[in-house]
Amino acid sequence: MKQSLTEKQKERLKTLEPKLDFAIKNRDYQTAKGLVHDIQVILGPTQHYVRLCQSKNKLFEFAIDLCDFEFAISGLNSNRTILNRQTRIYLESTTLLAIAYLRLQEVEKAKPFIKEVLTNQTVIKSERTRKIFHEEIINRFNEEVALCSLKNSSNPEFDENEIEQDVINLIQNLSDQEIFEQIGQASPKSTKDLIFLVYDFSTKQLTHNERLTLPSPEQKLKDAEVGITVFQSIKRVLYNSLCNPESEIYQVWFNNGMQLILSKGYIKTAVLSCLIGLGIGIKMIAVSIIALIMKLGIEVYCDRYKPMGLMEIREKKN
Repeated sequence: MKQSLTEKQKERLKTLEPKLDFAIKNRDYQTAKGLVHDIQVILGPTQHYVRLCQSKNKLFEFAIDLCDFEFAISGLNSNRTILNRQTRIYLESTTLLAIAYLRLQEVEKAKPFIKEVLTNQTVIKSERTRKIFHEEIINRFNEEVALCSLKNSSNPEFDENEIEQDVINLIQNLSDQEIFEQIGQASPKSTKDLIFLVYDFSTKQLTHNERLTLPSPEQKLKDAEVGITVFQSIKRVLYNSLCNPESEIYQVWFNNGMQLILSKGYIKTAVLSCLIGLGIGIKMIAVSIIALIMKLGIEVYCDRYKPMGLMEIREKKN
């Protein structure tokens, strides 16, 4: 039986939940784990499972980003056993489970969860909101597939002088659309095949009317579309380096302006470090991402490409 929270417990949660958000934003995994444990101590015995799983999902999404898949998968399966299947938080837990398996490139294991999410017509009752949710989730699946499939087992290396010259050439000679096409052309066939496979499977779970509003799987394989998907996929990792107000790059930009950022090569360094960390060593992808961000500027990039967690899709779109 669900119990009412005491005033003391409510006050404690008002402290713990914002601290969790702050820890995740600052990539502090151990602190985030400890905070979720403290939240569970309060909400578990009182059976406030929806509120508890909202915090847990934030932690599990963070765990997926850090490649702690065993922890995330185990926790998400646990969430699904205690939650009402006809709730949005159950749907979000299921989506994260699909994402975890996509990151592992285990598409067949991801498929049942993708299907469960996209065929549910009862949890999100508004047709408009459900359509937005489905589109956002399918885009997220595409991004996850691109991210995992671009990884290379060897250690990527870049010649920074060559990169710098190529970036200047792209900025001077190509439009944004043409740069996205360059990313698509540089992406391996295996990435495109996996994007097609997952996108085709995902859209087949939708109603006929919903499918008509989305690009076809063939359209998703056009170079510019693949380029956009790849660019969007890397933003989830890159955003914190460029846009966290506590980061060195953001502080330099805020205090000294974009010119110093460009002259010191901060963006180039951040992008290359991000790609090396992800195991992505394709030179043209690196060059193109740097060029796009330099053309946009830090402020516009940080505003336009802020990654959304699954919880935020629900909060912002409804």
